[in-house]
Amino acid sequence: MTGQKVWTSYAALSDWGILLARTDPTAPKHRGISYFLLDMRASGITVRPLRQATGSTEFSEVFLDRVRVEPEQLVGAVNQGWDIAMTTLAHERGTGFAFKEQVLQRIALEDAIALARTRRRAADPVVRQEIARRWIDVEIMRLFNWRTLTRLERGEEPGPESSLVKLFWAELTQRLHELALALEGPHAQLAEGRWQQAWLWSRVASIAGGTSEVQANIIAQRLLGLPR
Repeated sequence: MTGQKVWTSYAALSDWGILLARTDPTAPKHRGISYFLLDMRASGITVRPLRQATGSTEFSEVFLDRVRVEPEQLVGAVNQGWDIAMTTLAHERGTGFAFKEQVLQRIALEDAIALARTRRRAADPVVRQEIARRWIDVEIMRLFNWRTLTRLERGEEPGPESSLVKLFWAELTQRLHELALALEGPHAQLAEGRWQQAWLWSRVASIAGGTSEVQANIIAQRLLGLPR
């Protein structure tokens, strides 16, 4: 198999990835696609890390050159891969990261409050208002996650509402780290530092797992029923 679409998760990059392959070239664009697990150690696979603004390489380009995929690596039915891929993405956006990020954003908020006190900015009414807004943001994300847990407890799959979580989190983490850089003052201009690195990484939030524009389209079309 050569030149097919490959999705890989961070944890699976060295072992298994997800391969979406067109198995019926006559079908419409979202049909005729099958979902395979791809052994990333197979012959013919080349992984080229992409260096990010943070200097790390969490993302990679993956190239396939005559890679053999075995029938037992098929997930679900032939030509039904798009539906499985949408379920995978719904879990990624709604359950795969959101609970972890809720905790991380709460920690970041508490650290930002400590930073405000260290910089003697905690009594500034503008700073206090921004901290209150970020506290509300983190609390809203917690409630989003409770709603997801409720759906799972009822035996329901995460649906397009997971795009709400993804879109909200992307904006939350960017606003929160912008607040932290503002609190750092001139120190924020330094290239290295916890808040500088976290702010750079927060830009990933509106790209990875589907861009914010994609999430907005899903919300508009599948939740609000607006035209394409």
